[in-house]
Amino acid sequence: MRRRIYLATAAAASIAGCMDFVRPDAEDDEPDDEPDDGDDPPALEAAGDDGTIDEFADLEAWTVVSGNASLVDEDAGVGETAVRLAAGSDDDGARMVRELPEPLDCSEASPGLAVAPDDTVTVLLQLFDDSGNVLDFRTTVHEADEPRRCNFGIDTAADDVDPTDITTIHVAFFAGEDAEQELLLDDLHLVPRPETGLVTIQFDNGHESIYDEGFPVLEEYGYPATAFVPTDLIRALDDHEGERFTEAQLEELSDAGWTIASHTANAHQLPDLEPDDQADQLAEAREWLEAEGYDDGAGYVSYPVGRYDGSSLEYAAETYDLGFELGYPVQGYVADPARYPRVVDPEVEDAEELLERTAELGGITSLCYYALEGDVVERFEETMALLADHVENGDLEVITLADIESEYVFDADGE
Repeated sequence: MRRRIYLATAAAASIAGCMDFVRPDAEDDEPDDEPDDGDDPPALEAAGDDGTIDEFADLEAWTVVSGNASLVDEDAGVGETAVRLAAGSDDDGARMVRELPEPLDCSEASPGLAVAPDDTVTVLLQLFDDSGNVLDFRTTVHEADEPRRCNFGIDTAADDVDPTDITTIHVAFFAGEDAEQELLLDDLHLVPRPETGLVTIQFDNGHESIYDEGFPVLEEYGYPATAFVPTDLIRALDDHEGERFTEAQLEELSDAGWTIASHTANAHQLPDLEPDDQADQLAEAREWLEAEGYDDGAGYVSYPVGRYDGSSLEYAAETYDLGFELGYPVQGYVADPARYPRVVDPEVEDAEELLERTAELGGITSLCYYALEGDVVERFEETMALLADHVENGDLEVITLADIESEYVFDADGE
């Protein structure tokens, strides 16, 4: 049964920008842009079944710190208006701040926004507790025509942050020097975050080194994984030209409990194709998987190099149950089934940190690798050993994509 959002976790989200725009360890962490009218700031909306806590009917509750913000009535995701947040040529980025009259408990919930940028942008959503400590949520989104809900993962978390005592929300993005950029944002909402830390293991592109190097390691630990394969490039026999899986290798992985899923037909970057070709790449891959008996993975796709555009996203949503992009760890329930983030080929130190963060805060972290060659093999082996320690200690579990689809997709209709 899918969980619903309860009032106890009602509140916080937003949108924004890049790595160094606002950092948890910066000297000016503590929010200093408070409303100065002497009145208590207005409360957030009570979260209904859809999790929405701010429809952006007005901007009275928000203080614009940099850039500019205005209400618009086109392409609103919920209600009648959305916000256009813009950075001018003299701005490093744009940021809005909202003070809360009562603390918000986000210990088991993640904030999100519906976002439509005019170009690829990393959006930042920061939640500050009453002591100025921060939970730093991020997402990277590509050009879109209208706002869609996005999943925000936890990029960093201050050591002493109290997620039960959130008092300030920042929404921001970093535009870069002399860059003008804007995005539409709407539908500040909450989705649940699993209490127990969950991990999926994924491989893109169907390189046979995954079979040679990755399969034995995961067999040792007994962990399931997903292989996203470009279906037109699978080799019939070992002596056929190429470095992708053979049909026999795919069968062996499937028999061992792996999920065989789509990396489109030829792994072409979808935004580089015409819309009809995008549709063909997505549809033909699913048809091949179903014809070859890989029905359990035929409903899942990963975007080559993590790239998509508005048309390919729509085709993927029509063709697949879940789509996977690049992004951040410690995710909440799936907000948009067409694009769920995962971390690609992390360094061991980064993997250790994100696994610890997932174990401490709960949520879902997906680890993805491409070809397992050179020093990537050692990194992968060390990361799996770190994961095994957490699993043995009982603070992380390894799950499948079928688990995500059946248990952790947020039902915005409350059904």
